[in-house]
Order: sequence, then C-alpha cells, then structure tokens
Amino acid sequence: MDAPAAERDAALAAPVNGLADAAMALDEFTMAGAVESALRAEGVAAAWDTVLVPVLVGIGRKHEATGRYVEVEHLLSAVVSRCLVAVTPPAVAFPGGHGRSPVVLACAPDEQHSLPLLALAAALAEAGVPRLMLGARVPASALASAIDRVEAHAVFVWSQLPETGDPSWLNDLPSTRPPLRVVVGGPGWDGERLPPAVSLVTSVSTALDALCGAYR
Repeated sequence: MDAPAAERDAALAAPVNGLADAAMALDEFTMAGAVESALRAEGVAAAWDTVLVPVLVGIGRKHEATGRYVEVEHLLSAVVSRCLVAVTPPAVAFPGGHGRSPVVLACAPDEQHSLPLLALAAALAEAGVPRLMLGARVPASALASAIDRVEAHAVFVWSQLPETGDPSWLNDLPSTRPPLRVVVGGPGWDGERLPPAVSLVTSVSTALDALCGAYR
C-alpha cells in the first residue's frame, strides 16, 4: 500500500475507532463529541456511511457473537439520534405551504428501525431538500395518504429485516405527475422481488443522490 493510501485509511479509521472505544466504555460525552465532529467534518451522508454505520454494525456483531452489549447498542443509537436531530432544522414545506413538495420518508409497515431515516432526513436538510419524516411502522395506507396530501413526487422506504421487506404493496402507492419516484433501502428488501420502477439503494449517500435528483 502506498503512503497516501495508508494515510487515507488511517484518517478514516481514527474516528471509527474513537467512537467505538467511547461506545464500549459507555462514555456518552465522548460519544456525542465524536458523532458531532464526524457530522461537521464529513457532512451527514458521508459521516453516516463511513463512521456511524461501521461502528453500529461492529457493535451489533459483538452482540450477535456474545449475547452482550445491548446497553452499548441502545446508548449509541440514542446518542446518534440526538445528534442527527440537532443538525436537522424543521422542514419548511408542508401541505398548503409554499415551495416544492417534500420527499416523504417512512419505514415499511411493522419496521421499527428508524435510525437510517433520521440520517437521511438530516442529509436532505443539509442539501436544502424539504422532507416529511413519518418514522417507524408506517402502514401502507398512511404512506399513500401522506403522498397524496403533500403531492409528493419522491418517497423513500426503509426495511431492516426480511420480515418487513414484502414489496407487494409498493405497486399500490399513488400515481402522480410526474411519476412518483420510489426509492427503498435496507437489508430487508429482496432486490429481485421489487417492482421494476422501484430503485434499491445501498447507502444514505446513494439514497441522497437519487432523491435529490427526483426533487430537482
């Protein structure tokens, strides 16, 4: 490995290792500082993909291997949530308001893991794109109603688990003009079962690109 590549790898590893060490020590103050620093330095999408996800996944694997560290997972998720909310200003586009229709963000029905939606909401806000964050366990009918009410042209749906990744209802989302851009993310989706018009993304950065393109 050449020297510049080694330096880049070390620069990427430092914030990951620092946050992971603080999480394992249950050092909430240091954790918050590490998350805030990553968000400032990298921007929301890059910080989520390159710093926060590796730490969250790593601690999840520790739990799977040992049955321990549930408290670490919970504290880290809480700290990350607070930091993401802190950098996300209130949305400015609402039904009946001025400006372009917001991108609608929702978890699949019965899906409770909403942390990636918080990251995407913050990334969209950073990019100047209005969004409507519906959160966890959104029934298909409620998502369809929200799309109609805000006249949305783009929607993102997250599924963490295969049990929540049934794509059959995606075809029933409202028809819009221009056509509704449906983007999904998360390991719960089976890409081979998705409707042809639905885009599957693998990171917050690629979700951001797809949704910003649909918005603009």
